[in-house]
Amino acid sequence: MTKATPSKKATRRPTCKNPACKKRFTTTVTTAKYCSTRCGDAKRNIRKKVDPLEKALKSAFFYYIAGECLRANTLEILQGHTLETLCELHEVYKSNMKWNGYGGSNSYELSHIAPVKGHGRVGMLFAENLVSAPKALNRAHGNKHYGFGRSIQRLTLNPKYSVDKRWNSPSEVVQMVISYLGKELVLAVIKACKIKPAQRSQLVEWIIAHYDPANSRHLIALGDLSQVHDLKTQQLKHVKAAMLDEEAGEYFASPAAHPAIVLCNELTRLSANRPELEIYAYALDEALTTQDDDYSLFSKHHEQMLFDVLHGKSIAVMADTLEMVIGENTSYRFVTYSSNANGEYRYHPDAWDYLSNGQIGGGATLHKTSLAAFKASISARAANVATLAQCLHNALPAAVFDPWGYEVEQPPF
Repeated sequence: MTKATPSKKATRRPTCKNPACKKRFTTTVTTAKYCSTRCGDAKRNIRKKVDPLEKALKSAFFYYIAGECLRANTLEILQGHTLETLCELHEVYKSNMKWNGYGGSNSYELSHIAPVKGHGRVGMLFAENLVSAPKALNRAHGNKHYGFGRSIQRLTLNPKYSVDKRWNSPSEVVQMVISYLGKELVLAVIKACKIKPAQRSQLVEWIIAHYDPANSRHLIALGDLSQVHDLKTQQLKHVKAAMLDEEAGEYFASPAAHPAIVLCNELTRLSANRPELEIYAYALDEALTTQDDDYSLFSKHHEQMLFDVLHGKSIAVMADTLEMVIGENTSYRFVTYSSNANGEYRYHPDAWDYLSNGQIGGGATLHKTSLAAFKASISARAANVATLAQCLHNALPAAVFDPWGYEVEQPPF
């Protein structure tokens, strides 16, 4: 009986796919790509080097700058920027995103102090010329300019740096912005501010690259691929998770910050450029802390007053108004007693949380109001007491004197 001789496997002599090796090697494995395990690991561990400028070309921050240049129709709103001023602008941009709940809301906009479409001047894109403000107030403000900010004469603009949304796309303008500012400065900003490609753009690219309309899971996640450009970042995250059949949890939009927080923060920030605002910013911050984070005393009227101050109205005009806003936002508590005719306090208001009504007794009532309203009530009470005293004085009979100047008692008739 003869033994069967095993058939020899065909040999190959491919070139190693590791770019650092590229040696020819002998193998019988039809799928082998590398001459050794070490070469295979080395190739897989090579990290793709990304041009740092690509981060700018895809970052939300530089797209925001491009959008503002298109609105102003010129790149010269960036004239004079340095690394420091661009980092300041980036901080203002990030803060506005935070006030909007990182995409969960669009309640706040970066409003210009010196307007973009000003009369004879163009408002520049610098932190000192921007205010994070409620969207409704910004839209109603229009092109008014009360003072301050930073602008450039329209007649001095160079047509060479003109841009127009009719023939320039945002991506084209981003490249023009990089060229105008200079690559060295842009690279320094990317490094200092740790700017990365927008997460939203990364998600959109991934979904477009992996979307398969024949996959039922993909269809459930996103019925129409054309809708991907209209979704917010958090929604895109959920679409990607659903496509991967991963649990992303229920989507809840982050709420916007309260206007009191935003406008007080901006008052503090802009006091670096307008030192006369500093004392009012400090006082307003102290006043708001008395409201225990509910800001129930902060009204639409207060929003408008602070908006006007931040947009350049002078302290000479607005000092009394700011003091009124601070007083009306300082929470004040006091206790009154129906059994006390004179309304004197028996317990400090801070003791109210530790004592029940039964222990206090005397018809005690805790009142919560603003310090301004309390002062007004005290003034009104004092005025009423003065009026009553005057009335009693007027009601007394006039004195009668004898011929020698001595007061004598009047007869009862």
